[in-house]
Amino acid sequence: MPRYLAGAGSRTAPLARHALVFHWPRNYNRELDQTFVSSPDHRIRIASGQLDPGAWWRISAAREPLGKPQWMAAFSKDIPEEFVTAAIDSLIVPMPTTDWTGEKHPALKNGQFNGDAAMDALVAAGWRHMGGLGGVRRAESPDGLARAVLRRDADPLDLMGHCALAIEAGPEDAGEPYWQALFTADTPALVTDAFVRSLTDPAPLRRDGEWMDEHLLAHAGYTLTEDGLVPIPPAYTDKDLTLATAQTLSTLLAAADGVLSVEDVMAHLADRALPSTQTGPGPHTTWGQLPAEQQRLAAMLTLDLVMDSARYSHRLLGLSDTDATRHSRSLFAPDGAVSRPAWQRTTRGRIPNTPLDSLTFTNDDLYAAAGAITAHAIACTEPMGVSEGFYDQPIPSRSTPDGQDVYWDDLPQHLGKPAHDEIYRRFAAVSETAGGLFAPGMPRPAPLVAAAPAYLAGPGHTAASTPATPLLAAGWNFVDAPLGDIYLSPCGRIRTTATYAAGGVSWSTVYTDPSTGDPMWHFTADDRTPAEITAAVHEALADAQATTPADLRYPALSGGLEPLAEADWFMDNVPGHIIWTAPGGETASVSRTISASAIADGANPHWMVCGGDLQPGGQGWYIEMADRVPRPLLTAVAAALTSTEPVARLARQIPPEHRLHLDTVPLEWRTAAPPADRAAAARRRPLDGKATTPGPHPADPPRTPLPAPRRRTP
Repeated sequence: MPRYLAGAGSRTAPLARHALVFHWPRNYNRELDQTFVSSPDHRIRIASGQLDPGAWWRISAAREPLGKPQWMAAFSKDIPEEFVTAAIDSLIVPMPTTDWTGEKHPALKNGQFNGDAAMDALVAAGWRHMGGLGGVRRAESPDGLARAVLRRDADPLDLMGHCALAIEAGPEDAGEPYWQALFTADTPALVTDAFVRSLTDPAPLRRDGEWMDEHLLAHAGYTLTEDGLVPIPPAYTDKDLTLATAQTLSTLLAAADGVLSVEDVMAHLADRALPSTQTGPGPHTTWGQLPAEQQRLAAMLTLDLVMDSARYSHRLLGLSDTDATRHSRSLFAPDGAVSRPAWQRTTRGRIPNTPLDSLTFTNDDLYAAAGAITAHAIACTEPMGVSEGFYDQPIPSRSTPDGQDVYWDDLPQHLGKPAHDEIYRRFAAVSETAGGLFAPGMPRPAPLVAAAPAYLAGPGHTAASTPATPLLAAGWNFVDAPLGDIYLSPCGRIRTTATYAAGGVSWSTVYTDPSTGDPMWHFTADDRTPAEITAAVHEALADAQATTPADLRYPALSGGLEPLAEADWFMDNVPGHIIWTAPGGETASVSRTISASAIADGANPHWMVCGGDLQPGGQGWYIEMADRVPRPLLTAVAAALTSTEPVARLARQIPPEHRLHLDTVPLEWRTAAPPADRAAAARRRPLDGKATTPGPHPADPPRTPLPAPRRRTP
């Protein structure tokens, strides 16, 4: 136990020692219950008794006998008597009594104060330097129960107000200190140094229990029993501190896009080289050299990775997933952290319309960027921000006798502050190993993936541009209309419109009879239709218009769906309809209305193509086609539905309810032909389906059927 918690002792030893051993004159004022001892020449005076509030002992020194004090020191009633004795003993110097003069005694010379030396001695003994401003320096004991303040510009004779050096013990939030020692500006270093040496001496002090304050002992972690001092159970364990650090880290990472903006991430990464470009002797590419849209997309995906890592960041602190689940109330993820699916939190903002086959960066580049941004976010977090991450959380190992939780914020300051400091230290240290969150073996998801089948992969982030590419390549005319983008065929008979809505872009095509101007057939894809399926239809449309335009004028009387049969889709007849269903579950279907009674009952349009979950709130999609839709379009739809080619996707955009029914693997890359410019020197391109056909992810749970596609009726 630290000496400063040992209690006062007898309170009589300091003065008795000097009166009896050193033969200093001693006087007692019975009326005031005060005792006075002075040096033989009456220049140094020591008094005990309640002279001032907070000053039981006082030392004063004057250059002339009984003169005005040059310096003063005061000690409160409950200070350990050994500290006072050390300060008084320092005044006894080996010189004849006749030489006690102001010119010769070291305690009476000018310029002897050295408060910085006293503070340095405290720091050397393990006290924490707490900084300070405006000529003020502060230090605190390791347990937070003692403090020292040095005021370099203090008034020379200010003792009880704002003295030059003040040292006190007791909980800082308790109001009055348990004891205090005060020194004015001219107090000689021999006095302050002697006091500090006694204060920091590791040798224990012997005390009877009656001289020890039970309240202060409780703050120090002890209780007094008949057998002596007994440690009380700790307020928290080392694992509690680790769990609180994990809580703080998880909270920060989960809200990373609120701490750092996309622009912040772009600026921080600008000068960093992409690891995928550092494999050869040639020039490396930095993030700042990429096209602006690629930089923005990479910054968003990097923030996505940082936020997603909140679900398993406890591993970086040595905690197991079992720990995270058992103590889930102390971690950000209430459902057991790792069990939470990836991409529950994604960066807000518009996703740049950048085709994935043009990207310069890879998944590994994004992992490296995420490690750098995680370290940056941790380093930017102030101690107060760390407190906000755990202060309102229960301490896992603690509860009250009646079973109530004990929260970190419930701890008294002398216990809470050391805990906060240690949690902050551990939290800050994580910045050195933050890259480990995205190392192989961690449950890091791949931001860029290849997914199959395409009809469950979602529309993709380029759904507004990809379907238009075949039309523009074939020379169709573009018209920027108020309600959407219009693409007109060279012959003027076909009009394709892209309509923008909050959820995405829907596409519709109308073929007009050249003789009457009336619509002959229409094709409509909603805003959830995968871009590759709509693009396949548009490619067939543009090709047929350019090579065999007559094929677009007449309906498909038979055939067109051969790819479905070849892919083992199941065909079923129900009254008024023919339905083709994808194998392995009702995850996609094609239906055609064939009877007049069904049409009379409202089964319109005549063709309906569905994919995914079309239940209310689901992420499924549909295509509507008129009965007279031509064969090239039917074949294009069927071929797109049965294609086994994986499609490139941002993993964050894959519909969650479809993930169990998709084969997804990280997007693989191959080196592009070396271009001339540095920024493109490391460009990589997807394998475009030439990779091994992806299989199910080993961590995926058993698949369950999606709800049956709901047929759309007017």
